[in-house]
Amino acid sequence: MHYKYCKEGHIMDPSWKVCPVCIAPLAGWLVELKEDGSPKKSYTLHEGKSFIGSAVDCEIRIIDAELARQHAYLSIFDNECSLVDMGNGSPVKVNNVDSVKTLLIDGDILSLGAKQFKIKLL
Repeated sequence: MHYKYCKEGHIMDPSWKVCPVCIAPLAGWLVELKEDGSPKKSYTLHEGKSFIGSAVDCEIRIIDAELARQHAYLSIFDNECSLVDMGNGSPVKVNNVDSVKTLLIDGDILSLGAKQFKIKLL
């Protein structure tokens, strides 16, 4: 099957001219951190639900042996951001505490598999 991708890497239907994820209002960034805590890579976050995992259909695709195809999702509505662990792989940690579902605030540190991320919300 042939896939079409937008400039951010989201899967699109081949007939679409604009990515529906990218035109949603910007809500912040998920910033992957290096071991020393400095930024390595950032993923844009938009209002709505964004799946995190290794699958090609995830809005935030992270290649890591410890991450499930759909590992967790971020939900951002009305300036409120929550993270839900889908229970498919290693536990999700927020500020070093195992979390199944939690509200996030700007600056929280997420651990997904062997990688750490900082949430930056607008």
